[in-house]
Amino acid sequence: MLFKKGYSFLLISLFLLSFTLIASESFNNNNELVLTQTTPLNNLIRCYKSGSDGKKIFLIGCIHGDEKEGILLSVKVLNEIFAGKANKNTLICIPSVNPDGNTLNTRTNSHRIDINRNFPAKNWTLVDSAKLKGDKKKYWGGSAPLSEKETRFILKVDSLYHPDAFIILHQFLNCVQYDGSGRALAEFISGITKQKLLDNIGYKTEGSIGSYYGDDKRKEVVTIEVPENPSDTLQNNIVRALVDVVQKGY
Repeated sequence: MLFKKGYSFLLISLFLLSFTLIASESFNNNNELVLTQTTPLNNLIRCYKSGSDGKKIFLIGCIHGDEKEGILLSVKVLNEIFAGKANKNTLICIPSVNPDGNTLNTRTNSHRIDINRNFPAKNWTLVDSAKLKGDKKKYWGGSAPLSEKETRFILKVDSLYHPDAFIILHQFLNCVQYDGSGRALAEFISGITKQKLLDNIGYKTEGSIGSYYGDDKRKEVVTIEVPENPSDTLQNNIVRALVDVVQKGY
């Protein structure tokens, strides 16, 4: 297992820093750190890009702070892409868009808002946070869409690079699920990872990336759910699937 639920974000931060230093040797016009954003807790969100051809694939390793497994998986993908030759498609990657949540080991960001319920989707719904009880509090989408720096950062990346496909790593289920026009991409990924393919996650996700970019904008959106204790085989297959999406296409 790469990261346990309670894994120290200090170690994750050091890992991301070491990746930045190692990868800097491969940075050029095609491989680069293109954008950063400081969070309310003074952590840094990093966005990397490799290539300029074909489809633009936007990979987000972690959006919920207590779902850390995707951080290292996405960095492994970056390492392989940065070390490789020309790719069929372009990779845009944010290993973690919620470093504050990683630090606090919470699903939400430091404002106690679920970033993946804060997008300006048609189904975004205003909910009185005072009326939310128990676990429902951690799904609160804020008092308005785009209220959070982290959400606005994703839209900034979208406005600059216009990605064709979004791939987001989540936990703690074990499946590949798609929204919008993402079926072909999801089938390709699940064919390699051997995870169950779903066209619906089974519950409402108002204000999510899938709702906004998939349902509203009809983009290719794929969610890869990684179980809490993934096998080495599953981890390696996820990395291979994502590298193939960029290097060979789907």
